[in-house]
Amino acid sequence: MTRDKFFEIIDKKMGFEGREQIEWAYVLAKQFHREQVRDEGVRYFEHCRDVALILIKYGPTNPDELIVGLLHDVYEDQFVPRGMIRQLFGNEVDEALKALSHEKLFYKSHGKITKTPENKKEYFDSIKRGSILIRRVKLADRLHNLLTLEFCKPEKRIRKIKETMAHILPIAQETDLRFLKAIKNRCDYWERKS
Repeated sequence: MTRDKFFEIIDKKMGFEGREQIEWAYVLAKQFHREQVRDEGVRYFEHCRDVALILIKYGPTNPDELIVGLLHDVYEDQFVPRGMIRQLFGNEVDEALKALSHEKLFYKSHGKITKTPENKKEYFDSIKRGSILIRRVKLADRLHNLLTLEFCKPEKRIRKIKETMAHILPIAQETDLRFLKAIKNRCDYWERKS
């Protein structure tokens, strides 16, 4: 999908509300993930854009949610200067991105960052307690991951399905029954194929 097609969808669904910031997030996501490739061999950015499209499909949505969808992996995968996201998009977006990261960030002097992996149970518990925005972005992210599982190694596929059943389905149950149905259907599909 081209950038023009993506923004045609944005304009149709949302008009011009927050469009400029969504454009910034689109460009930043593309830049931050420019060297990454997904298991299926496509640019990592395609995943970020597809997460935003899933959020539109399962709307209503808003500019902050789409921005977080586009940037949901930047703190985890990239070096992001301290305060950059907050300056560009505000505190809610910055805090949501930190909550969605599997790693805790610690900024040190001279721009150095230390990342510490977070315990999986604590991570998912914090998502479950998070805002509706955080939960919806996580659900869209996981749904897209499940839709592309065919390109993953069998061990990763099994791990993702188990993790989804244990942690993601309860979040979906409390957040949005449409996500629950779609995610459960994908889990059932992969369990039948295994």
